Amino acid sequence: MGVDGIVPNMPPIVCPWIIDTLMEIGPSEAGAMGPVPVSWATIDHWQRCIGIDLPPWACRLIRRLSVEFVAEGQRAREADCPPPWTDIAEGHNRTTISRKVSQAFRALIMSKEDRP
Repeated sequence: MGVDGIVPNMPPIVCPWIIDTLMEIGPSEAGAMGPVPVSWATIDHWQRCIGIDLPPWACRLIRRLSVEFVAEGQRAREADCPPPWTDIAEGHNRTTISRKVSQAFRALIMSKEDRP
């Protein structure tokens, strides 16, 4: 999983079986306008088909992971979207940093226009 031989620094997975379960059920479902989180009915149907009775906390976690998966898929459409495991504080400074970079480029362009 790397582009041009670059492997991203991923966070550790503490509970891999829950991720495996989510991927087996499916991290999302097809909706009318794109992917939607996996439904409670789908989680229940998967349990009945496989013959497994997940505890309620695991069902809620699978549903929550699916919601986050779909939401991150939407956020990731932006070219400058940071990885989801980055520090939250970075997200708060993103607007300020973006504004400063835009102002720097604007100043650079203005200085080039002023030259004869």
